[in-house]
Parts: sequence; C-alpha cells; structure tokens
Amino acid sequence: MIQGFIKKLTSYKLRRMSREERMETGEKIRQLSNPSPSFYFMVCVSTVIATYGLLANSTAVVIGAMLVAPLMGPIFGIALGLSSGNNRLLRESVLAETLGVIICVSLAALIGLVPLHPHFASEIMARTQPTIYDLIIALASGFAGAYSMVNNKLSPALPGVAISTALVPPLATCGLCIAAHNWEYALGAFLLFLANLVAIELASAVVFALSGMVRITKEKGVLLIAFLRRFGISLLVLTAVAVFMTHTLIQIIHEQILVEELRTILSGEIQSTIGARLSEIRYEKQGESLQVMAVVLTPQEFKAQRVADIEKVLQEEVDPDSRLIIRSLLSRDADSKGQVFITEEELVHQARQIQENEVLGQISRTLNEEISKLPGTSLADIYNILENGQRDITAIVHTPTPINPLQVSELEKSLNQVLDTPVHLVVRSLLTRDANTQRYLFNEDEELQESLSGSAFEFHEKLETSIINLLQEQEPAARLLEFYYGEKYDYLLVLLQIRAPYIIEPEQVADLENALQEQVDDRIKLIVRSTVGVDASADYYLAGYDENLARALSP
Repeated sequence: MIQGFIKKLTSYKLRRMSREERMETGEKIRQLSNPSPSFYFMVCVSTVIATYGLLANSTAVVIGAMLVAPLMGPIFGIALGLSSGNNRLLRESVLAETLGVIICVSLAALIGLVPLHPHFASEIMARTQPTIYDLIIALASGFAGAYSMVNNKLSPALPGVAISTALVPPLATCGLCIAAHNWEYALGAFLLFLANLVAIELASAVVFALSGMVRITKEKGVLLIAFLRRFGISLLVLTAVAVFMTHTLIQIIHEQILVEELRTILSGEIQSTIGARLSEIRYEKQGESLQVMAVVLTPQEFKAQRVADIEKVLQEEVDPDSRLIIRSLLSRDADSKGQVFITEEELVHQARQIQENEVLGQISRTLNEEISKLPGTSLADIYNILENGQRDITAIVHTPTPINPLQVSELEKSLNQVLDTPVHLVVRSLLTRDANTQRYLFNEDEELQESLSGSAFEFHEKLETSIINLLQEQEPAARLLEFYYGEKYDYLLVLLQIRAPYIIEPEQVADLENALQEQVDDRIKLIVRSTVGVDASADYYLAGYDENLARALSP
C-alpha cells in the first residue's frame, strides 16, 4: 500500500520541467549550498541581527534576520543530493549547514555572555517550547520553498518562505540559553531548528520528485526500499521530533486548561470578599502535590481559615493534593466620596481612630500651652490610655526642676476642662540644665522667688522650715533632699524625699504629719519617700555631709 502511494507520488508531475530548467535550477541550488566566505558572512550578520532582536524583544528585527539568513539554501542542497544521489552536492550542503549552525550558536552564545542585556522575553520564550504546529509550518514552508525554486514564476515568494521557516532565530535562542546555562530551553530551541531542517528537506525532496527534476529508481524491483534508503534517517528523525512536539503541545494544552480552571475557581471564591480580586496565579508540581500561589489585591488580608476554605474547593474540583497560598497585596480603592470596598468594622475603626487623634491633639495643645508657662520646661512625649471611662495620661517633660504635685494638679484641671472624659495625669520629669557662659539658666531658687510671692512664698518658707525642724527633732541623722506639695481634691498633698539611715516607719510619718497639721495647715496629707544612706563618723551619724562633716574634721 505504502509502495503504491510512493509510486503514484513520484509518477505525478507538478509541472513538467525542461532539460534547461532542470539544469538551471540545479545550478541555483548548488550555488546556494556552496560553503563560500559570503555564505558564512551572511550567517554572522543574520545571527547578530536575530540575537539582538531577540534580546530587544523586537519582532520586526527578528523578521529582518530571517530575510538575510542563508541557511535554507544548503537544506535544498541536502534534499537534492539525497534524492538525486549526488554525493558531492550532499557533502557540500551538509558541510555548509553544519558550519553555519556552529557559527550561529557560538556567536549568539558570545553575545549572551556580554553583561547589561535584558532578561528573556516573549520572542525568546516562544522558541523554547516547539509544538507539532511548528512542524506542520515547516513542512508547508518546505513545499512552498522548493516549489518556488522549480518554478521561476514563483521565485519572488522565497523571502516569505524564509520568514515562515525561521531557521536562524531558534539557533540564536539556543546560543543565548547556553550562555545563561539554561540547558532545557537551549534543547527546546535546537529541536525547533532541527524540526524545521528535516521538514524542509523532506518536503523539498518530494517537490523535486514531483516536478520531474529527479527520479527515484527501484532497487531490487522495490521503490520503497530506494526511498527509505535515501530518506529513512530523515523520516526517523522527523517522526521522533513529531512525537516529542506532539507531547509538548498536549502538555501546553493541559497547562492552559489547568490555569483557566484555577483562575475560574479562585476568581469566583476571592470575589466573594468585598473589594478583592485575583491579580496573578503561579503554580508548580512538587511530586504529587500541586502548589498554587494566588496573588490577590484586597482591602484586607485573607485570614488562614478563609485560605483553608478556598483550598478545600481546589482539592474537590481540581486536585486532591492541592496546596494553596494566598499573597494579600493590600490596596485601597477610592472615588470622589472616599474609600470604597470597606467593611463596617473598618469604618467604625477609622472613625474611632480619627476621634482619638483629635483627642490626642487637644491633649498635646493643652499641655504644651500650660507647660510653656514654666521656665525651661518642654513637653517631650505623651502616653494616652482610655480604660473603663477614664483617660490615663502620662506626660514626659524636660525640665530644670521636677514638676511638683501642685503643678500637676493644675495641668490635670486644664485637661478636664477641654476633654469629655475624666483625666488622671502623671508627669514624668526628665531633669535638664541649660547654661550659658555666665550661669545656669532657669535657676531653681531664682525661679521659685519669681513664681512665688507674697503669702504663697511665705507659706513655702514656713512649710520647708517646719519640715526641717521636725525631722531634726525626730531623727537627727535624716536629711530633707526635696519636697513637693499641691492641692489634691480637699487636702494638701505633701511629698518628702528624705535620706536616712533606715526606712522611715508609718508611725513616724504619722507623727510628722500631725505636727505639720498643727504648725502649718490642718489639710496636710504626708507621703515620705525614704532613701537609705547616711554619713557617719566613729562616734555618731552626720546629719549633713557638707556642714557636719566639715565640723567633725576641723581641729
């Protein structure tokens, strides 16, 4: 059956060629197949154009490289040499094509080693996964090219055939992939070139036989044997490449179906979240598991439970071993009225945040205004906590003298006047001293005299004198370091910081408080902070280091 088909095929004539036409066409093919310097020069030129066209991802430049590439000529020579039995033409054509391929791949690899070139784009990637479609195109191009060779009226169609077969771009792609050490892509690009070569060769041989340019004679009375002897290796290579390309096409189709299925399912599930949409899908097979990465633009991140629910849908409808990761890219959409795709919970949170920011602004303005009245004092930071209907505020200030309870009370009153919720204020004083070349600025004694005058200054002096005298009577070794006082509700709170040889007991504090109430003000409530430490000689405790120690050491 096959032998009969071949016999009919070889006996059919596309167009009867005269002897002169056969000689002219044969000479033209021999010239195209001749490995001359001009042939290799054009190989180099077309390779440079194709390589940089691929790197620039320019289709127009790649097409230009196809037009000047001379590699189709030796393929016609191989086909004519095999079909006519012209071994000399066959050797010259194989040599020219082989050296052309080596030059093309090597030159592209050298260009690929040069730094500062872009990453592989679509023009390169399109030539790394050949399919059966590319083989069919190569067969049709081979028929068209060979027919234009045997028919002078169609010779102007050769440039179009050169564009469709694309021999140099796959070789340039192979060289670039070799330079990048991407062997899988390099193999795919070379297989595309090999498929084009074998398909053009066989198609050209058929056209040469049909046109009467060559005649395949029977061997041992069997035409099939003669045909297989001449073209058996080419048929075997073409069949193997066709099987591989068909498998690649089926794999690509399956991947496209998988991507579309994943996109449909994930888009439907993700869109149930207000304002979220699928941006990108990435996946890979790891053993038996399908690892899926979904990049999502969303106003709020996807929680683990929501990801688990979507993963379960993938396992039910796509692959039982699916594993899903959702990468949430937080995005905000807005129109002329403000943000859209925002939940009620977020709206409430935003409203609370805005209100809290306004309150914090009021607190900052009030404290800055009041603290600025204290010489050398500035507000450094604010901590604000709202709990159980009360606002606890801690103000950190830089000051030359500690802020006393009376001043804190005044600050607290000012805050209560501007805020709706009750305020409890704590001021943390960070002591700082400013100085110029003559003196310390904001001296405590001078500022005290300036800030206190009349009855207030007299009260301050009376309170300080009473405390010192009472401490001397109660414990001669104790020394008053600092004291603060201020009105708190309906009593006068007085804080003493004392250095003593032991912790002052509550009974002693009570005695001291009663004495102060009798001598100074019956509203006094006393707090004593004891610092254990004292100066001593061999005979007794020294109440004050500066005065008593000097007296003890004097002759």
